[in-house]
Amino acid sequence: MTTNGDPEEYALILRITNSLQKSRDFVSEHQSKYEQEVADYLASKPGPFVMASMPPARKKLHDYHGMLSELLLQALLALDGVTCKPDFEVARVKRREAVKETQRLLDAMDAIHARVKESDRLARL
Repeated sequence: MTTNGDPEEYALILRITNSLQKSRDFVSEHQSKYEQEVADYLASKPGPFVMASMPPARKKLHDYHGMLSELLLQALLALDGVTCKPDFEVARVKRREAVKETQRLLDAMDAIHARVKESDRLARL
């Protein structure tokens, strides 16, 4: 699993793999629920509002997106904190892949939230 069998590289690979798996598990646990909450909110044809008096259903979505985003940003920061020696080629590749996948998960959550924000914008027109 490592370039040269170095136990230090192997430990980094495990750390990277575990961090990515934690993000995957968290998103798989919450993504479908979040998507359903968004679908239900959009189906309710929400009217315009000011941010100071955000309706409870909309605030729930705002908070849910914040929680999902925060966890994924923390995962990106954890991966950013992994320092691989130049000769740890496998660990470097695994870290790069983990960063890309975690960013993809974050982008997916942001895309779902963008539908809510677009609905808010249209309601104000």
